[in-house]
Amino acid sequence: MRSLKELILWFVLILAILSLGRVVLFFTYFERVVNSGVDWWWMFSYGLRMDSIVASILSIIPALIMFTFPRFLKAIGSIFLRYYYLVVLLLVIYIENATFPFIAEFDVRPNEIFINYLEYPKEVFGNIWASYKLELFISFAMMALAGYLFLQKSRGRFEAIFEDKYWQKIALLIPVAAVLFLGVRSSIGWRPANISDAVFTSNHLVNEITKTSLYSIGYAYYSQKKHSSNVKGLYGQNDLNSSIEIVKNYLDINSTNELIPFLRVEKSHFKSEKPKNLVIFLQESLGAQFVGVLGDKRGLTPEFDKLSKEGILFTDLYSNGTRSVRGIAGVVAGFLPVAGQGVVKRNRSQSDFFTVASLLKPYGYYSSFIYGGEKRFDNM
Repeated sequence: MRSLKELILWFVLILAILSLGRVVLFFTYFERVVNSGVDWWWMFSYGLRMDSIVASILSIIPALIMFTFPRFLKAIGSIFLRYYYLVVLLLVIYIENATFPFIAEFDVRPNEIFINYLEYPKEVFGNIWASYKLELFISFAMMALAGYLFLQKSRGRFEAIFEDKYWQKIALLIPVAAVLFLGVRSSIGWRPANISDAVFTSNHLVNEITKTSLYSIGYAYYSQKKHSSNVKGLYGQNDLNSSIEIVKNYLDINSTNELIPFLRVEKSHFKSEKPKNLVIFLQESLGAQFVGVLGDKRGLTPEFDKLSKEGILFTDLYSNGTRSVRGIAGVVAGFLPVAGQGVVKRNRSQSDFFTVASLLKPYGYYSSFIYGGEKRFDNM
């Protein structure tokens, strides 16, 4: 059927443009990638998965038009499809071109920084024009050429789609919708794929090249809307100085340091001849009611009970937070949960962020983080 062939053709074309952008990025940063010491070649496989998600999302609307519009609506349907694909083609080309100077500037694909800059169009576009004239010229030249060729080749092209027998198109609608649904979800498990699926190595740049810029932008927009809305409504408002005094009084802190108002020294009550090893167990849903040394009689945690006798056991230590990701930040960094996205998921927390490990490093401690769950869960 012409409608199915046309849908597949444009799906493949979108994949080709996105994959080509990744290949060019690979050769642009060839030395950094191949000398990264990681299995970088997997980025093309993982990257194709991310590209397929984007291509599936962009194919949903044209699929509905192609497989539901009857013949008498072919004029409207063909015009819509023609200009829809024109916009998609130009958008994909522009974002892929914009990715190169963005990575050169920030060492990441377009993300929430890209979105935040859109709030200041005058300043941003002024800086872009001043710094990236050649890049803009190349990008707009590619878009103009692609747009011209598309408009020339697409005259009357989409009208033929609506000549297919209507019952055949309706019959194909469900399987096509199912395939696109799986493509968007990119998983048959209970958890759909997300941006973390592109993070498969310890090398930052390899992970960024693996991602897809359009998906990265869309995911950043979604995250901001979901996690950062109505912060004042969640927390209310209070004077900063008043809030600091409340906390200082509650914790009995007498510091006069304005830069670090909660600065104080907590001396250990457990003197030891040599430093102790520190092991932190973060167990999903393992409450105190399951731990033998904390009162459970079923013998579910024999090894933990043994370890508790060899070190210091805190029986009243709490980390408040509604989700595991906030508990993690509380335990390893003493970071209280705040409105918006969990701090573990935020870009700036991936480097130079205080943790217990960084506190102990100057004292000769070696730290490691051993994780037994899904690596993409909560940006692990």
